[in-house]
Amino acid sequence: MKITTILPVSRIDLLDRVLESLINQTYKPENLIVIYDGPKDKFVEVRNKISELKLNHVLCVQSTNIGCALSIPDRRKHIVNIHNQIKELIADSDWIFSIEDDGILPLDSLKRLVDVVDAYNDVGMVTGVELGRWGVQYVGAWVVDDVENIKTITSVENKTLQIPTTVEEIDACGLYCALIRSDCYKQHIFFANNGLGADVNLGIFIRRQGFKNYIDWGIPVTHVTNKNGIEVEIPATDASCIVTMRFLTGNIWQVSH
Repeated sequence: MKITTILPVSRIDLLDRVLESLINQTYKPENLIVIYDGPKDKFVEVRNKISELKLNHVLCVQSTNIGCALSIPDRRKHIVNIHNQIKELIADSDWIFSIEDDGILPLDSLKRLVDVVDAYNDVGMVTGVELGRWGVQYVGAWVVDDVENIKTITSVENKTLQIPTTVEEIDACGLYCALIRSDCYKQHIFFANNGLGADVNLGIFIRRQGFKNYIDWGIPVTHVTNKNGIEVEIPATDASCIVTMRFLTGNIWQVSH
């Protein structure tokens, strides 16, 4: 199984911790693409950090985005551009391992994701568990009412503490710790102008290709954020709420949680 790890980077203060959790995986990553989406004068610093990794093939590039993304709509545009740029850089790979620059991975994350792919013959994407996106603690995995005609999308209930841990079907997920079929990733044209995130639209695309998406509740990813200048870790085992989005019109969704 050929796997390419992709890591978009806009914050470099956590990069050392993220990279440490990557290179210490029990299932060793081989190929890595890092795309830096920050000030151009910091690119050399990021590239030097990446060059120190002992992987078979490492590629570090600057994103084509212009300016900073401060709002959620601008951030979504940046994410769309980043993934459309990355997919053109992927050559020979069966699966894409997508991680982010503010997630600390359990050391068996990649192995567990690969185990799910080996156990099921219909996997399009499989993810770990993370909380805390956009300032709200919810699990970054979603189910929809109708994959062909979505009117409601709901985050899944947190089950990280259940014993034994299980694998469950979902429809979409964040790209913070996800193993994705390379052909689906490369075929998809990333977009986020319909009121949903680029990650959700990718998951829906994969489902519409006839594949199933899964979440492994045994992979709790720690989300690191900044609150009032203080670094805060949000473990996936923390309490979470359920977020539901209901379609209104155009690209407008009503959010309740």
